[in-house]
Formats: sequence, C-alpha cells, structure tokens
Amino acid sequence: MSTSPEPLPGTAEPTLDYRGLAIRVVAGVLLMMVVLGAIAVVFREPLELLSRRFVHSLGGPGVMLGFFLPDAFTVPIPNDAFSFFALVGGMRFWEIVAWATVGSLLGGHVSFGLGRWLGHTRRVADFLAQRGAEVHGLVRRYGVWALGLAAVTPIPYSVGCMAAGALHMPYGRFVAVSMLRLPRIALYLWLIKLGVVSVTG
Repeated sequence: MSTSPEPLPGTAEPTLDYRGLAIRVVAGVLLMMVVLGAIAVVFREPLELLSRRFVHSLGGPGVMLGFFLPDAFTVPIPNDAFSFFALVGGMRFWEIVAWATVGSLLGGHVSFGLGRWLGHTRRVADFLAQRGAEVHGLVRRYGVWALGLAAVTPIPYSVGCMAAGALHMPYGRFVAVSMLRLPRIALYLWLIKLGVVSVTG
C-alpha cells in the first residue's frame, strides 16, 4: 500500500495539457537557442576560453555532474549549459551525449530511490504534496506516460522520478521510460550546436 500523498479533498486530479506543453517545449527550445547564440556572439572569446578550461579541468565527468545534480535533487541548475560549455570547449558530440545521459540516468535513479524508500517521510511527502504536487498527480494518473513526458519536456524529470518511486512504479518500467533521456539530450545538444554554428560560423 502506497504511503505517498493523496489528492487534497475537493481538488481535481491534474490533466495533461498537450497543447500547452507543446507550446512550452517550442518556446523553451527557441529561447535556449537565442540566448546561447547571443552569448556565443557577444562573449565569443571569453566563452571559448571558459569552455576550454571547463573541458580541460572537468571534461566528461563535469558534464555528468551537471546533469546528475538537478535530476537527482531538483537543483535549479540549467543542465544543458554544461553540454553547451563542453561543445564549445571542443568535446565530441556523442561523447557529450554519453556523459550527459549517464549523469541524468544516475540522477533519476537517486530521485526514484528517494521517492521509493523515503516517500513516507515528512520531508519527501511534503515536497510531493506541495512543490511537486502537479507532477505527482500526473504520474499518479497517467503512470509511465507522464514520466515519459517528464523525460523529454519541461515537466521536471527529477520530480517525476521521485513521484514514480513514491507511487511504487515497477523498476523495469521506470528504467525503460527513463531511456528517453538519451534522445532528448541528443536533440537539445544538436539544436544548441545548430544555433551556435549558425551565429558564429
């Protein structure tokens, strides 16, 4: 029997707004490309220097850590910024994707474990009932479909993983759906590369 938070009395279960979610995805991608492209133009030389130092000092493990932390602990860090630095710093495309995917999947496993083993504790239960209430409700209602969307859209993946753990989603399903992080990371990095190359030549 799950000890995860139940819907508050008198409140409706959240529903997936596919149109709104699609708009958020497109807007988020366009904004990311514009911002990173602008940074690449305005701060080209210092950006290249910083990125080379990042790759030289941290390399792949730095990319992995940049994806692990936000996906494990819901830390407000833009993980794609780490793949951006790695790309500008000269790391190979698929090397970045591999490190980022490993970091994201490890982080997702930590969140899943926190939900599975600590979902009954007050701190985790309060988090899922308050800050994570919408995502928790979506995973409770739609199961793997909601987690899949969290893996590829702006729905917080870390919260989705924690909710999946708290709701005792079968581990095999969790792992299978979480593999969607790989194409998501590859697509976003390709778009970053497209935007940077288009403005810097």
